[in-house]
Amino acid sequence: MSMIEDIFWWQVEEDPHEAISDNIKIIRDEQDGFYSSLDLHMALYGGAAKGKAGTALASLSNRPRLTFNICHSLCQAAQAKIAKHKPSISFLTSGGDWSQKRKAKQLDKFMQGQIYETEAYEIAQRAFLDACIVGTGAIKIYIENKRIHLERVRLDELTLDTYEGALDSPRQLFQTKMVSRHVLASSFPDKESEILNQEDDEEEYTTTGRASGMVKCHESWHLPSAPGAGNGRHVISIDGATLLDEAYSKDDFPFVFIRWTSNPESYWGNGLIKEVKGIQVEINKLLAQIQEQMHLGTPKIFIEHGSKISSAHLNNRAWGAIEYKGTKPDFFVPRAVSGETFSHLDRLVSQAYQLTGISELAAQSKKPVGLDSGRALREFSDIESERFMVVGQAYEATFVRIAKHVIELVKGSSGYSSMSFSPDSGVEHIDWSDVDIQEDEYVMRVQPTGSLPQTPAAKLASVTEMHMNGMLTPEEAHQLLDFPDLEQSNKMRNAHLDLIDKLIDDIIDKGKYRGPEKYMNLGLGIERFQQAWNLGVIEGIPEKRVALLRRWMTQAVELVEAGKPKQEPMMPGMMPGAEGGMPPMGPMGPMPPMGEGLPPPDMLPPGMAPPPPPMPEGLPPGEAMALPPEGIPELPAAL
Repeated sequence: MSMIEDIFWWQVEEDPHEAISDNIKIIRDEQDGFYSSLDLHMALYGGAAKGKAGTALASLSNRPRLTFNICHSLCQAAQAKIAKHKPSISFLTSGGDWSQKRKAKQLDKFMQGQIYETEAYEIAQRAFLDACIVGTGAIKIYIENKRIHLERVRLDELTLDTYEGALDSPRQLFQTKMVSRHVLASSFPDKESEILNQEDDEEEYTTTGRASGMVKCHESWHLPSAPGAGNGRHVISIDGATLLDEAYSKDDFPFVFIRWTSNPESYWGNGLIKEVKGIQVEINKLLAQIQEQMHLGTPKIFIEHGSKISSAHLNNRAWGAIEYKGTKPDFFVPRAVSGETFSHLDRLVSQAYQLTGISELAAQSKKPVGLDSGRALREFSDIESERFMVVGQAYEATFVRIAKHVIELVKGSSGYSSMSFSPDSGVEHIDWSDVDIQEDEYVMRVQPTGSLPQTPAAKLASVTEMHMNGMLTPEEAHQLLDFPDLEQSNKMRNAHLDLIDKLIDDIIDKGKYRGPEKYMNLGLGIERFQQAWNLGVIEGIPEKRVALLRRWMTQAVELVEAGKPKQEPMMPGMMPGAEGGMPPMGPMGPMPPMGEGLPPPDMLPPGMAPPPPPMPEGLPPGEAMALPPEGIPELPAAL
């Protein structure tokens, strides 16, 4: 703990600004090496390392020099790979009824509106880049004029007590930054004279000696020692006055921190540049040597002393003639840089990428040669992502902590609302009073924007495989392939499914009913409504809204039945399938004898055999007679 004259700054009863300023100065002196390393890491990344007067440190040479900024390349590649994702926050109720689940769903929209309104994704990307450079990125969350604000904070603005630096949960924190005098005076009009008359600090002047109009402002927090201890404190001060002094009851600082990797010996994390700092310094030395040797390695001409050679003939003309007498001039081109120097440089660059686990091809936005299929691209992406699994999970957890801070701030503000947007319902204003749920009634979970690969080829391969395996319907597959050039086509193709889902959501969430129409996909609608009805009964949806689901299904079934072709009733005596009222056929008369009615045998068509002779009388009916091959024999006349 920081003590001045045997008393902690947060124990000073009135005007603790002097104790705060002294504490910060002592801690900064003790941690001078830490803040110097922050300047060095910023310089290696390519930014300007700041000195005490706010000026950039002098460069190694006044002339332009060769650079190969491996630190910048690694940090940019890591940011593009991990911080490109935009995870969303969902709220899950633990065994809640329909009312709680509905509030949780509205809370999802409320929080998503806050994420976009505060530009959380953009600020988190900048903070993640800070984590890559100096080890820790900081996001400050506060409420002002009934709006939530997120601010990226540089790590060199924060001061942590030396003895608490190794703790996972320090109890006090300071933020020091240069603020415009006039902005600060407008925020604290009661202290306007003290702010405007604040003595100039050496950091307030620019390199030309001109006053910048800035004043050093400290914001200090001390967390309560225990719940209800009452010794938490929040103070805003300058060196000459205390601007704000209030109690602080929260058990956390209003910051969210992102770390590249955790440091077991410090509250702050280790950055990506710290891993390759030595390699970058060696690369800079080699490049400086190569540049100098290349300049020295110019061609030389050896001329024997006393030889008669005209200097005017030593020029760069094509096919020029050189007159000489005695020994001819000797032209020599020295070897500027050895091959081993370039090999050593290549090894250092390769080692930097291998050490951090970032693919050199990924840093150059290239894919390996031969990886053309979607399956191969997915495997390559999975292998590369495995190295940064912990860092990616930590980045996603950042948004959970942001959501917790937002909820804490909103609970203490009355009449707070959020604006949400969705393609189905458009812009929607959600009041906090409609989504306020007790903290022990829900669990926050991070959901990625998409689990499919990001490259078009890999994404198409994944969706195709899932569709071929029966995991996706054609409509669902088209929904997942949200390529920009297919967006309008997918919208048209999936409009029937989106319309039915919207009708279900309107009934369940708002009690708004719209009946089925014959132009809808009624078969799919009945199936989806039946699923929603089953889920609604399980979750305890109000009976009036369950009845609306049943009403829709009943009307849809009636429309389906009405659309079937009607079968006209048969007229009396009409045969099935007969048309035009044809009367039934009467009883058939006796058949003519076999062979009767045929033409004589001599007039039959060729190839047609004459009919057999009539059967003799007296044969029993129904019995067949076996005839010999030569036919029926002639009967005797006297038989």
